[in-house]
Amino acid sequence: MTDNTDTFKRVAILGGGGLMGHGIALACLQGSGAEVVLISRRQETVEHGLDLIANGPFGLGRAVERGKLTEDQVADIKGRLSGTTDYAEGLAGADLVFETIPEVVDLKQDALAEAEKLVSDDAIFASNTSSIMISELSAKLERPGRVVGTHWFYPSNVMPLIEVGRSELSDQDAIDKVVGYLSAIGKKPVVVKDAPGFFMTRFINNYLAEAIRLVELGICGPAEVDEMCKTGLGWPMGVFELLDDTASFDSFYHAQEYLFETCGERYAIPPLARKVFLAGYRGNPKLKPGSRGGWYDFLDAERPPKPAKKK
Repeated sequence: MTDNTDTFKRVAILGGGGLMGHGIALACLQGSGAEVVLISRRQETVEHGLDLIANGPFGLGRAVERGKLTEDQVADIKGRLSGTTDYAEGLAGADLVFETIPEVVDLKQDALAEAEKLVSDDAIFASNTSSIMISELSAKLERPGRVVGTHWFYPSNVMPLIEVGRSELSDQDAIDKVVGYLSAIGKKPVVVKDAPGFFMTRFINNYLAEAIRLVELGICGPAEVDEMCKTGLGWPMGVFELLDDTASFDSFYHAQEYLFETCGERYAIPPLARKVFLAGYRGNPKLKPGSRGGWYDFLDAERPPKPAKKK
């Protein structure tokens, strides 16, 4: 079997200091021998990402505690990791660029277009978009065929599934290299057709939005929703625990805006979600700096009790 872990030698992550970016960095660092650089516009964001890699809930320190990594392995990983606010410095020599910028079309397009001027002709771009069409994201690039979608799931270095978006413009070689690399580092890539929200976001956002609407109607509270999702459906986290504890409310909100624009009324943002979002409650402040808290804080609701640990 071909070892595809060495397909890419230097991996750059645009927006790498964020929640998803640092997890993608961990996956690449732990699964291959590639150098990895986090790139963000703000130094504090770079430092936040590096800290999450080292000390976050799914970071290197936790992996050592659980016996998943040795101190020597951590030292090797840290030796291949860097961070910068300078696009030219970070992208120099990069042959794979993951884009993990917030789910806003203009921001992503502009970052990709800027990055294209600083990488080699052979470099491949992989966008972590959860909703925006790959063909749309590549509109400002001279070579749109080098862009593919790689929709990761939090925590990126733990969750195996990656939804790979193939646009009509994506080069087959780019798809093959990315899928091969992802498989080699222990992920399960599934290739889907380019469309707003692909499969997973359209599927997931419908049940998240419906849960929010039912709370809005007063049928039940967030704790009841979460308890029923876990106890009745076997989910590891409830809807509002997911939005709060993974700080994924931002991603849901922006994706829902895009889906409403492209797919119509059934993806309308519930008024309660708009109220919570605009009030600044974006989830766990440790994962989302600047957030005022999460849904439970905004609604002043008690969380469901945690299950007793098994002896």
